[in-house]
Amino acid sequence: MKADLHTHTNLSDGYFSVKDLIDYGKRIGLDYMAITDHDTVAGLITAISYGKHIGINIIPGVEFSTRDYETGRPVHILCYYPGDLFAFQEFLDPVLESRFQIKYEMCRSLSKDFGIDLYEFEKAARESASIYNPHMMFPLWERGFTKDLIGDFFKREAGSKSSRYIKIPYPNVYEALDLIDRAGGIPVIAHPGEYDSLKLTAKLAKEGLIKGIEYNHPRNTDSDREQILSIAREYNLFLTGGTDYHGPNTSTVNPLGTFLCPQEGLLALLKEKNPGAVH
Repeated sequence: MKADLHTHTNLSDGYFSVKDLIDYGKRIGLDYMAITDHDTVAGLITAISYGKHIGINIIPGVEFSTRDYETGRPVHILCYYPGDLFAFQEFLDPVLESRFQIKYEMCRSLSKDFGIDLYEFEKAARESASIYNPHMMFPLWERGFTKDLIGDFFKREAGSKSSRYIKIPYPNVYEALDLIDRAGGIPVIAHPGEYDSLKLTAKLAKEGLIKGIEYNHPRNTDSDREQILSIAREYNLFLTGGTDYHGPNTSTVNPLGTFLCPQEGLLALLKEKNPGAVH
C-alpha cells in the first residue's frame, strides 16, 4: 500500500486546498494520505469525508510546532488520529494567534520597505488559519522581487537570521505530548534530523512518550536514517514517512508521493489506532 503521511494544505502553509490535494493523491495512486497541517485541525472533517467520497483512505493528523526549551531548538510532532479536535484546537489557537501577530509585524516591515500595501499580505493568507512564511513572500513574488516563495530572498528578508525575524513562542514539547496522550492521539517525531533533535528523540522514546519516528523524509540524511532506525529498534517504535508536501510553497520541491511510509510502519500505525483490526 502506498501511503504519504505528511502533507500540508492551504489551511496552513501548503498550496492546494484539502479537496484538490486529496484529488491529487487519488490520481497518483496513493492508498493512504495523512493531512497534517501546521497547528490546525481545521481541514480534517472535510478531508475524511471527501476521502471516503472519492475512495482514498485519509488518516487525520496535525503537525505541532513545539520547542525543546533545554536546547532552544524547534521540535515538530506529527500527531495522527487526534481524538478530541476541540481540545486540540483550543491548545493550538494561542500558537496560531502568536504566529499571526508576529508574522503581521514582519509583513508590516516588508510592506514599508518594498512599497506593498499591507492588505496584500492579508489577502495571501485569507484561506489559512494564520500567516505563514509563503504568505509573507507571495506579494513580493507577484511583483518580481523573488523567483521563489521560499528561497534566498526569503532567508535574507524574513528568515531566522534576518533583521526582521521574531521568534514565535511555541509550546514546550512536553506540553504537546501530554495533550496528545490525554486526547488519545498517536505521536510521531517529525524529521528529527532537520532540527538536530535525534538525542531528544531517543530521550522521549526511552520515556515512552512517542510511538514512532518519521524515517522517510526529504530532509533526513542517510546518517539521520541510520540513527532513527537504531532508536526505533531499541525502543520498539514504528517508522513513518511522507513527502512533507507543500506544493511550490517550500525551499525544495518534492512531488506528492515521492517519500512514502514503510509498509510495516503504516500497518503499525493502523494497528495502534485499531488494535483488534486485521489489515
